[in-house]
Amino acid sequence: MRPVALALLACAGLTAMEEPEKTKAIDRKAERKANRLAKEKSPYLLQHAHNPVDWYPWGAEAFEKAKREGKPIFLSIGYATCHWCHVMERESFENETIAQLLNERFVAIKVDREERPDVDAVYMAACQAQTGGGGWPLSAFLTPEGKPFFTGTYFPPNDDPRRGRGFLGILKQIDQLWKDDRQNLVEHAGRFAELLRRQTAPAGTAEKLEPRLLTLAYETFKDSFDDAKGGFGAPGRWAPKFPRTAVLDFLMRYAQTKEARADGSATMAIQMVQTTLDALVHGGIRDHLGGGFHRYSTDRRWLIPHFEKMLYDQALIARTFCDAWRLTRNEAYRQTARDALDYVLARLTSSEGGFFSAEDADTQGVEGLTYTWKRSEVIELLGKERGERFCEVYGVTAEGNFEEGGHGACVLNVALEGGVRAFAQKLSVPLETLERELGEDRAKLLAPRNKRPQPLLDDKVLVEWNGFAISAFAHVYQISGEPKYLLAARKAAEFILASLVKDGRLLRRFRAGEAAIDAFLEDHAALIEGLLDLYESSFEPRWLESATGLAAEMLKLFWDEKGGGFFSSGSRNEVLVAPTKEFYDGAVPSGNSVAWMALLRLEELTGGEAFRKAADEMSRLAAKLLSGSDEGAASHPYLLCGAAYSLLGAREIVIAGPAQDPLVVRMTEEAHRRFLPARAILRVESAEDAARLAKVAPIVEGKGPPGGKPAAFVCRRGVCKLPARDLEALVKALAE
Repeated sequence: MRPVALALLACAGLTAMEEPEKTKAIDRKAERKANRLAKEKSPYLLQHAHNPVDWYPWGAEAFEKAKREGKPIFLSIGYATCHWCHVMERESFENETIAQLLNERFVAIKVDREERPDVDAVYMAACQAQTGGGGWPLSAFLTPEGKPFFTGTYFPPNDDPRRGRGFLGILKQIDQLWKDDRQNLVEHAGRFAELLRRQTAPAGTAEKLEPRLLTLAYETFKDSFDDAKGGFGAPGRWAPKFPRTAVLDFLMRYAQTKEARADGSATMAIQMVQTTLDALVHGGIRDHLGGGFHRYSTDRRWLIPHFEKMLYDQALIARTFCDAWRLTRNEAYRQTARDALDYVLARLTSSEGGFFSAEDADTQGVEGLTYTWKRSEVIELLGKERGERFCEVYGVTAEGNFEEGGHGACVLNVALEGGVRAFAQKLSVPLETLERELGEDRAKLLAPRNKRPQPLLDDKVLVEWNGFAISAFAHVYQISGEPKYLLAARKAAEFILASLVKDGRLLRRFRAGEAAIDAFLEDHAALIEGLLDLYESSFEPRWLESATGLAAEMLKLFWDEKGGGFFSSGSRNEVLVAPTKEFYDGAVPSGNSVAWMALLRLEELTGGEAFRKAADEMSRLAAKLLSGSDEGAASHPYLLCGAAYSLLGAREIVIAGPAQDPLVVRMTEEAHRRFLPARAILRVESAEDAARLAKVAPIVEGKGPPGGKPAAFVCRRGVCKLPARDLEALVKALAE
């Protein structure tokens, strides 16, 4: 049986369309008896706890019911801040007719993709294979054994010429097919599940990493680069635009290769990075009042965002801006990284130290309601002179630029090419004066904005995303020296290791006092990277020790002994219809990409043989993936960062001397603030300290302060230059 092919609209793609008229709030929702989801901790599942649909959480109870009653399963996967998940809930899951049909003819299961990325990965792969696209909400119809036979994303409640087939009609058709042709559906689902099980091996031909793979990747990104507005896409298909920080991370690393420097492509690579980051600094995708970034832009110009704010975006964007500052010394980049993490501290930090997941795009059912401004509001709050100037700088007009917000609604953005500096020249005002006064104006607007209705806060703590955040806070500390960022990274790491480890097992999610769900590859890998960055910021051995232990556990739980690489689910996780081995770097880097980078770094820091063997095998797999198709580069930008790390050849930097010694401080700052994309930094205060740390990191053995005086050792693969005894000597050694 050939699967039905529908023109599906992914969560991201729908934002460019006219949204269906919002249904009025249903007062009956609060009055209804809660369904099973009321016992869950996930904010997303709790949003559906009063639907008339008889939802089950993912688990044995739902599948046993489906088998016992011979019913197909309807699986709906989404997340708490997904705008189109909210739309489908209002239109379909609050619809009594649809709910009755679901309850009578199907077993309905609701999954939070952020809690269960393993479930999401399996059925998203099915959706992409069947339809050529994907997005959220993800809608899948399964056999009672969990095998998919029909998939889609958002469906309107009824047939619509603009939005495609209606959900009610699809339910009726599948119900009829299940009655009339069940065996055919089951056989098709079985064959399809087998196909999914086979899709774990890379298809390329290259046996080892070569510089040409990086060059080919650079050419791919160059061909898709929007040289007018920054970002990546294709003519006629520039929107929606995502930051895609992993692409920028790769381009900065590619520019350091001798091949890029020799043929001049390094200059273009850095130009692509700067053009894109400048657009992010100035665009409406950035929250110019509260800090941080919205998820993506719905237009080519980065003007109108999709307003949800994700923890992982703040972390990954901040980290990219840190590296860009290291490379260019553009102060706007360092300040933007600070602003993103200041937003996290203000809005996404729990009292225990963990970081919350996200803020919704919608406020009271209206997208962007919290964030937009009218010209009259700005002038009333700032006064005529300052208000009009603010409106000119930030593109606030009487007509407005955000149709969905009503007449006159504006998304703030720096409206003049060249940014605030260009405005200072235009207005004949000293740049420092203009920046200071605009900062005062932004604070005056933020205070009343914070009194407006606020978007929903998804307050679950996810280890994977916290790992990214710990890494980002560590990097911002490294380039700024501000203790609050190191303190935040340390508190988050302490919280996770204390509250999300049970009987030696890492768990994925913490909310409302409960830690649950055995952690996946993504959690282990991201936390390891975060702990390594925290070690290289604080030089507390405990973080390196924890990272090393987690990495050993990661290899034991997730490593594929037959084919190499890591499965997303391990021996402690639930067995699903198809194992997933994810390499695609999307909004967040894949577990395999992050794990490889962690292994490469651990190999340098610890010299561990198991880490070296796994890293070498990952290198072979990466070569196959990157040579497998023209899309290889576009799909694997963070994997390319690992490839660049491997090909550039890492350096170990051991700084020896008391932490407070002025020369040690300056040497540490030099190592932290220089763009060194393939390096490991260690610090020891004394010969005794070096002996203790050598148990975890043998590279430091015998590298206490020579003659009791501070020095730095710069090494490659354990072979070290003569110790640098002053800052000038260290700078020279690092520049070679």
